[in-house]
Amino acid sequence: MRVILLLLVLAVAAAGCGVGPATNEEKISKTTSTYLSALADGDAATACAQLTPRARAGMCGSAMKERLPRLDPGVLKATAADSMDIDVDGNRASVGLSDPPGARFLLLKTNDEWRIDSGYTLD
Repeated sequence: MRVILLLLVLAVAAAGCGVGPATNEEKISKTTSTYLSALADGDAATACAQLTPRARAGMCGSAMKERLPRLDPGVLKATAADSMDIDVDGNRASVGLSDPPGARFLLLKTNDEWRIDSGYTLD
């Protein structure tokens, strides 16, 4: 009887903890946070992986590595952890960042993945 009760409690807890497919907003937030955190950590490869191919063409590789030393990791981490103003319109979205005020990223959804296409580049 205890085992059944325990399984029931675990099932109810799992249902209430957001188990299920992620929403567009959750995916967008994750992409944006991953990008900012990767920049803060100096991880150009992970940061570039959050960009669309078009955005990667102009920002990644040596250009990204040149910019990384000029970025404030503390500000990037705080911005990644802060709330974001997310607006979704079909396969396009914009994310307003907390710092600096007015900074936004534009994202595109392709193959069920959200990637940063343009916007504030933090340099």
